[in-house]
Amino acid sequence: MASAWRQLLPQFLIMLLIYFVGVFALEAAGIDGFIPRIIVAMVVAFGYPAALRRLGREPPAWELSE
Repeated sequence: MASAWRQLLPQFLIMLLIYFVGVFALEAAGIDGFIPRIIVAMVVAFGYPAALRRLGREPPAWELSE
């Protein structure tokens, strides 16, 4: 279990950083509100793992079991 935490914690922190960069970009563009932040969160939550899987860089804890 500790191994999974060591694999997933950096990915979580990267996703969190991407989210905050997205929110700051929205605010810099003058877009404010709850819905745009939720959209950024969804894009990061689904897009980041999909991008890593497509590039073949996902951590072993994310590999789909068949």
